[in-house]
Amino acid sequence: MTRYRLYAHRNSYAMTTHLLLEELAVDYDIVWFNVHRPDQLPPEFLQLNPHGRVPVLLTPHGPVYESAATMVYLAECHGSRYLPPSTGQQRALAFQWLFYLMSTFQPEVLIQFHPEKYFPTNKAMQDSLKKSSLSNLQVIWQKIDQALDPGPYFLGDDYSLCDMLFIMQAIWEENQPPTFDNLPNISRMMRKVLVRPAVKTILRIHQVEHLVDFAKLDNQKRSF
Repeated sequence: MTRYRLYAHRNSYAMTTHLLLEELAVDYDIVWFNVHRPDQLPPEFLQLNPHGRVPVLLTPHGPVYESAATMVYLAECHGSRYLPPSTGQQRALAFQWLFYLMSTFQPEVLIQFHPEKYFPTNKAMQDSLKKSSLSNLQVIWQKIDQALDPGPYFLGDDYSLCDMLFIMQAIWEENQPPTFDNLPNISRMMRKVLVRPAVKTILRIHQVEHLVDFAKLDNQKRSF
C-alpha cells in the first residue's frame, strides 16, 4: 500500500493537500514544522523543495510541491472522481479554476496576511497595498459567485479539487467580504462543503474550526 508523507505548516496552504488526502482516505503521515523558522526546518526539507515552501508531498515517485500540483498528482494516481477524465471540457474547466484560484485569488489572499513581503519597512505602503488588494478581492468574490451559477460546485454537480482549494482559501475572515448577502452561490457552496467530514477533520487538526461562521453565510445559527 502506498504511504505518503506530507510536510506541512499548520494553517497554511498545506491544508489543501491535507484535505485531499483525507477525502481519498489514503495512508499518510505528516511532518509538522514552522516554515517561518529556518532553525526548525527538517534537515531534508530544502532538498525536497529548494524554494522552502509548503506543502511538499513525498510520493513513491519523489517529492511534489505546489498545492495544485500535489492535488492533481493525488487525484490522477487514485483515479479520483475529484478530477474529471483527461479529455473533455470538464477537465479543462477544472484546470481553468485551479489556475485562477492559484494565480489570481491566492496572491490577493497572501497580501492580506503578508504585505511586508512587498514593502518590508514601509507601513503606510503596506496598508495601502492591503486596501487595494481588498478591493480586488471583492471583484474576485463576485466573479466566483457568478461562476457558481447554477452550481452548486465549480464543476456543476461534481465536488472537485477546485472546491477543496477554494474552501481552504475562503474561510479566512481577512479575505472575506463584509457580508455574503450578495453572494448566494458562494454561500450555498460553502455551506455544503464545510459540513463534509473530511473538511471538518482538517479544520480541527489545523485548529481553525472557529473560523467557520454559518451565521454569516446564511444569517442562521447552525451547529458545526
